[in-house]
Amino acid sequence: MDIVDHATYLADEVDMELYLRFMKAVDSSFTLLATEPEMGWRSRIRHPSLKGVRMWRITGFEDMLVFYRPRPNGVDILRIVNGKRNLRKFLRREGLE
Repeated sequence: MDIVDHATYLADEVDMELYLRFMKAVDSSFTLLATEPEMGWRSRIRHPSLKGVRMWRITGFEDMLVFYRPRPNGVDILRIVNGKRNLRKFLRREGLE
């Protein structure tokens, strides 16, 4: 899972304080999205299976993008991706462009 990969990297390669801050920011962002699922911006991804997908930045980690789908009772988190990546290339590799 994307969160685990990024959190593991922070804990192993950076420091535990940053890891803890990241996990708290992820939790806060997910809680906010669950209560306000329409607050993110619409993705410009045109793939039919991703219709209605929205994006949001993790507070304090603005390069980390959350791709999610609003639901009547919250959200489905699809992916967390570092926005510094070549997103077009990433989406093509995932078969989503």
